[in-house]
Amino acid sequence: MSAKPSTLSRELEVHRQNLEEHFRKASEFLVKCQIAEPYVEKGTLHGCVCPWEIGEHTEEGRFPILEDFHDTLESIWVWCLYTKISGKKTFRSNIDWAWKYIVNNWKRFIGEKESKSLYDCSCVLFSGVFYERTFNNDKYDRLILQAGNRLDKYLSKLKSTEGREYYDPFWMAYCLNLAAKSLKQKKWLETSENFVKNTIVRVERPFSKVGTEPEHKGPGGHDFFSKNANRALALTSCFGREKVTKDIIAKNFLPCLPRKFVSRPVDGNAWNAHLATAIGKSYTLTGNKEFLNRFFAIMDELKARDVKKSAALPRSPSFSRRESWVTFFYAHAYASVIIDFANLM
Repeated sequence: MSAKPSTLSRELEVHRQNLEEHFRKASEFLVKCQIAEPYVEKGTLHGCVCPWEIGEHTEEGRFPILEDFHDTLESIWVWCLYTKISGKKTFRSNIDWAWKYIVNNWKRFIGEKESKSLYDCSCVLFSGVFYERTFNNDKYDRLILQAGNRLDKYLSKLKSTEGREYYDPFWMAYCLNLAAKSLKQKKWLETSENFVKNTIVRVERPFSKVGTEPEHKGPGGHDFFSKNANRALALTSCFGREKVTKDIIAKNFLPCLPRKFVSRPVDGNAWNAHLATAIGKSYTLTGNKEFLNRFFAIMDELKARDVKKSAALPRSPSFSRRESWVTFFYAHAYASVIIDFANLM
């Protein structure tokens, strides 16, 4: 059942008022995931953000400290957004340590093979350009350009859109387009827009029922991306100012959306948070309160699952350890209904 418009408006206002607090808490949690003192004081791991919190690692002895390149970049984004909305540089040292890790380990993760490095490149664009805007600092511009050119080359030649998770081309197009507009990279802009035009705008049914999306099977691996959500993000990024986009989102995306949190066997919290991001963006684009209703149906459940009220979440109920990457997806979703990400870049 849909909530009344007046109820939704009040919930949105409270949500907006708590934005800074949410990002402060998320930022503080991510500090607990960063491999810094007293774990290591120098070396290639210093500054890396581990997938899960390591603040109590010594006492628990259950989870190893693991390095993660894209988790580190995602944490930079959260810390930068807190800096932007609060005006405080509380986490500047954490951001600097994180960038030092990215630079020192660049060649290990950004290679020529089309593996997770393409996802890493998208995170470099998403977080790197926002960092430049937040601190008016182009220190890492060379790396950002390298990552963008890599994605541009990949998307311009891509024949299939079937890739999921780390290989989802619509997420890559979304990140490439945001960066292209900010850095005035005409070729990136043309590549991302042509890709979205051919795979979404000119397609009769660009979206499918979200509840029927494929689920991860077998041991290992992740299932954190809704394919429909990435299509919506790519479309609204590339053609958000055009009427055809509002029509497609309202007539094709909305009918495919669930009215409640979607149960998933793996990574359900991250997957639903990412879906909420696209729904939140769709609301800001169209003003349609039905998007807002479905946004809060998911966000209220995620809030209930944040049992420590830390703005940090585990990947799913079956894995109770709070994790950095899920916390990023939760924060990304939280801000989507308030902030136009394109203006951040």
